[in-house]
Amino acid sequence: MSNARRLLLDTNILLDYIVPDRPHSSAAATLVHMAGAESLTIFVTPSSLKDMYYIARKYIDEQTARQYIELFLDLFAILSVGQETCELAARSDEPDFEDGLIRAVAENNSIDFIITRDRAAFQRSTVRSMSSDDYVHLFAQ
Repeated sequence: MSNARRLLLDTNILLDYIVPDRPHSSAAATLVHMAGAESLTIFVTPSSLKDMYYIARKYIDEQTARQYIELFLDLFAILSVGQETCELAARSDEPDFEDGLIRAVAENNSIDFIITRDRAAFQRSTVRSMSSDDYVHLFAQ
């Protein structure tokens, strides 16, 4: 069994990567480039891919948006969101349902860090959250 650090990316990190003028896009790019490292496994949820696609379409064309989905599918592992996860998210104390989904997925899948720019979210999660900037600063080599 691998001792790879396990990260779950929030939707905002995916958007930071594909929209270069967003805050923290450089750190998000570094994090995405770290995805191939043996010591790191990066996860996303289908809902984050869907939300990223929907928002990204305001900035990029359809073909490019789909190319980013393909890239993320190649680089990251997908963690499913089922009924139990949705029920946990609906009952969570997170600021919104999407944050509740990320938290429930992280807590149910032995995630080490939730990577997000949302400082208000995940405060009571058993999984530590941090920004892509903080993660890159602490762990990039």
